Amino acid sequence: MRVDFSQQQGGRQTLNPQLAQQIRILGLSAQELEQEVHQWLENNVMLEPEGVEHDDEASDAETQAEDAQDEITLDSNWDDSYAPMAGCAGGEDAEVPIAAPEVSDPVARLARELPMECRSPRALAAAFAVLEALDERGWLEEDLHDIACRTGFPTGELVSALALIQKLAPAGFGARDLAECFALQLRAMTPSDAVRDALAIVGAGLERLAGREIGIVQRELRLDDAAFAAALALLRRLDPHPGRASAEGAAVYPDVVVAQLDGRWTVTLSEFATPRLRVNPHYLRALEASAAPAPAMKQQLYEARWFLRGLAQRADTLLKVTHAIFRRQYAFLAGGEEALAPMTLREIAGEVGVHESTVSRVTCGKYVVTPRGIFELKHFFGAGFGVGCAVSNTAARALVRRFVAGEDPRAPLDDAAIATRLAERGIRVARRTVAKYREALGIPPARLRAASQSLAISA
Repeated sequence: MRVDFSQQQGGRQTLNPQLAQQIRILGLSAQELEQEVHQWLENNVMLEPEGVEHDDEASDAETQAEDAQDEITLDSNWDDSYAPMAGCAGGEDAEVPIAAPEVSDPVARLARELPMECRSPRALAAAFAVLEALDERGWLEEDLHDIACRTGFPTGELVSALALIQKLAPAGFGARDLAECFALQLRAMTPSDAVRDALAIVGAGLERLAGREIGIVQRELRLDDAAFAAALALLRRLDPHPGRASAEGAAVYPDVVVAQLDGRWTVTLSEFATPRLRVNPHYLRALEASAAPAPAMKQQLYEARWFLRGLAQRADTLLKVTHAIFRRQYAFLAGGEEALAPMTLREIAGEVGVHESTVSRVTCGKYVVTPRGIFELKHFFGAGFGVGCAVSNTAARALVRRFVAGEDPRAPLDDAAIATRLAERGIRVARRTVAKYREALGIPPARLRAASQSLAISA
């Protein structure tokens, strides 16, 4: 589905209600889709689960595709059969019946909101370039200058894109380091003395709180014990990983399954991604036989068909995008995360024939079952490390994990040593980048790993 935006004065993008609904359905996770289907069945009598038996069963022309792994075709002959919805030529006013459910995943939510907030396709593409570079914590992993060199967008456009992401996302999301993450969260709070003092502590350097300078910081800021304690208590309540908060403890409903069948790898949609619905044939025939069908029933039929079309479009796009991902990441199935190659939204969008924003929607919050575990589809995207390097930053993080797991416990590898080992594999990254990878993996620095080992020996 290639999204075509109509333009109003001022260049702002608008979507007709039908297309807006299809775009929203495309972005729903499997769990959200299940809830959406339940709401539709409760509110639209023209829809029913497939398999319900009637005394005079109708043909299957209105049903969704029988086999999700096959390409889904869409029947568009009905477009002007009934009263069009708002936004169609000559139509009566009507609204999409179900409002979008609240989305807790910041990336998934941004993927849906950015197309409505960006003032031009170019601004949208720049925003997705920044969004793609965020790591699991919700932090910006690359310097904006490096993203500019890699994508061709001017740094100024990327700065504006980052500012928009930080505005739309939960406070702290899109930060470039811990200090900015905390500062964004504090500035989003109601002003108070504790917030002001906490911001001053952040500005003085959070790393000083971990050493022996905590008393020096208090004296420099001229805070009494009560004010300093209140500010520290506020800092402890902040979330250092705003990109992770919504995912923890959530049930995973896989959308896609990648498995080996008769010696060949296959990609199929799970039952969660393919709800079996159809137009109620009994009501359909009654409506068609009526000399003066009720306008409300005609509208419900029209909306039901649009919903079925949105489901079919979601299944078709999800299947095509997953196929394209694993054609490029085939080595992952044999070699695991360390074999992941660099891959961008733009590359997959070009292969499938859709917009980058469509690929982002269909990969955020969608999970694939593989022989190596369950992964979010966006996990397989990652930038490379320069021309000629066939390793993604996701693979680099996996290598960091392996290096630490195999290190000598009595002489742990510091970040510089890990960077040297990565360079030996053609992956040239700065020591601070290694530190970001290590923190994202939950691995303490070398000095703490060494101290832990010493305590274990003493015990």
